[in-house]
Amino acid sequence: MVQVLVGTVRLIMMVKGNKLLTSIIGFFEGAIAITVTITIVSNVVKSGMNIFMVLFYALGFAVGLYFGVLISSKISRDMLSVNIVTRSFDINIEDVLREQGFGVTCYKGSGKDGDLRILNVVCKKTNLEKLKLLVQEIDSNAMVTSHTLVGLSGGFIFDIKGRI
Repeated sequence: MVQVLVGTVRLIMMVKGNKLLTSIIGFFEGAIAITVTITIVSNVVKSGMNIFMVLFYALGFAVGLYFGVLISSKISRDMLSVNIVTRSFDINIEDVLREQGFGVTCYKGSGKDGDLRILNVVCKKTNLEKLKLLVQEIDSNAMVTSHTLVGLSGGFIFDIKGRI
């Protein structure tokens, strides 16, 4: 379980480009992997292959993944750029979002079926569900997409008081 938990956190740090922390975590992951492998192989040599050993290893693997993702979501400080595409011009989604504390930038656009509005919101990953629920309540047909931002500077961010 610990090996998988550490590996999950290492992978997330690697994807985020944190080279030093990835290397440090990788060192410990390697030490844990060798220890686990030696322990398992020695147990198999002593007592033979046991179905319970396989099941418990698989269970530990699954639990390690679960806790690894849970921990990474808690330590994650990811910022997202969220685009909301709507055909609704009679309801001002941006006003409702601003009343709820989100900063919103609006664009006019056109698609295959005519004019549309594109709203862009920058927020923490932890606020994405709240944002999506608000948009769904206002316009159930709106399309909501998001992607992680890297190198953010300046602007208004929801749930961070004032300006950056």
